[in-house]
Amino acid sequence: MIIKYLIYLALQMKGRHVFRKKVGILENSFVLNPKNVTIGDFCGINHGVFIVEHHRIEISSYVVLSARCMLIDARLDKSKFKTNESPKHVCGPIKIADGAWIETGAIILANVTVGKKAIVGAGAVMTRDLPAYAIVAGNPAQIIGQIYG
Repeated sequence: MIIKYLIYLALQMKGRHVFRKKVGILENSFVLNPKNVTIGDFCGINHGVFIVEHHRIEISSYVVLSARCMLIDARLDKSKFKTNESPKHVCGPIKIADGAWIETGAIILANVTVGKKAIVGAGAVMTRDLPAYAIVAGNPAQIIGQIYG
């Protein structure tokens, strides 16, 4: 019991170190630039979560980021691949509203908003906004249901 409590405290300290607030972060998670991330209270970041934020990522309260999901707010500019120019990064914000659940292996890309209490299914790739209380799955993600209640 004491060992579990010490592990819990260590994870909370990691969350305070990365985000400067009470956030549980499990092992092997990576946050490239924490100053570009705002995060609400009582969020959970599971094993192997990968957050790359060149622009801005906003995570509200009570959000769960399951194992190995990715939030990536930048990509290379595709228009430069035909030329010899080095492609530049194209960035856009990611917003995740209160109570959303990003399941295992899901990927959320730039310029995407995930609505309140929405669920992004395991392995889904989010390329456009998701309304509140919706459930998505697939690549690219498609709405497959709604949360009622």
